[in-house]
Amino acid sequence: MIGNEIFVEQTGSTLHVDLGFQLSVANAPDLQEKLNAYKDQDIKEIVFDATDLVHLSSIGIRVFVFAFQKFKHEPKIVFVNCAKAIYDTLDIVGITHMFTFVEDERSQAGPPENEWQEKLEELKNKDLEDFKAHNDVVVYQMKMGGTEE
Repeated sequence: MIGNEIFVEQTGSTLHVDLGFQLSVANAPDLQEKLNAYKDQDIKEIVFDATDLVHLSSIGIRVFVFAFQKFKHEPKIVFVNCAKAIYDTLDIVGITHMFTFVEDERSQAGPPENEWQEKLEELKNKDLEDFKAHNDVVVYQMKMGGTEE
């Protein structure tokens, strides 16, 4: 997985979507277009792999809502390895009930085995903490009637 690239692959009636590191204005419209190409097909399940996802913008959230609302057969939507900060944001928005959240063997494998993987994991954790802190401020401002600056 390289940064903003998102990969969509169909296997039978399941769409597998690798979300990469971020889902934002840089790549969310492309993902929505890719998903739109499948909306009239018999898709029973959409699996969003959020293993590497550390940033999610409001336009990214919109893509998930689109997937839930626009598919012909209302497929089951599964998030794999969704970080707590990302889950909390989806929960604050009030849409976690639309999805199923699971962890696979990668999230349960334990600490990384080499220095490069450890550094990548450190960067990912820092980005997730920054994401969480930013969203905490935005939610507080919304509750207080303020705006994000």
